[in-house]
Amino acid sequence: MRLSSTIERSQSPALRAGSVRVSRQVETTPERVFDAWLHAEAARTFLFAGGTSNAISSQMDTRVGGRFRIVRRRDDGEVEYSGEYLEIDRPHRLVFSLFVERYAQRDDRIVVEIAPVEGASLLVLTHEHSLPSPAERARIEGGWATALDELAALCSESTSRTPLHWLRAPALVTWDPDFV
Repeated sequence: MRLSSTIERSQSPALRAGSVRVSRQVETTPERVFDAWLHAEAARTFLFAGGTSNAISSQMDTRVGGRFRIVRRRDDGEVEYSGEYLEIDRPHRLVFSLFVERYAQRDDRIVVEIAPVEGASLLVLTHEHSLPSPAERARIEGGWATALDELAALCSESTSRTPLHWLRAPALVTWDPDFV
């Protein structure tokens, strides 16, 4: 383990108090769960989904230092989610920054940890930020709960059928319905 990894993984008490943690058991392998996070077509079905939103486009450069961008159409307009991949340790840990200009003027940090448990996978997601508002934390927790429910459904569907083409995420993936 690198010293920088140890330092990055420790949080200040204020940051811990303002963070949100959500977990799910997903009935598939850690590799399949991990790869869904790094494939634009799969990720657009669950990341930042909720309500009546539709993915307009998604681009991912899935390497440390690479960036991602997902644009969703919501009832009240378009929302762009973007960030940078900070750590990729397949199939155990994914860390990325998250910036949503419409809602906040800061980068949050998302940590996704996946472990095998009894033929399935345990996914623990931590959204690190320092928001003092319980209402804001509840909104963010609800959003991630919805996303993880969608991810679990996606992975369960693909487990029962022929394996999906995104079993192993490529380094650069773009899904854009207007792209020819």
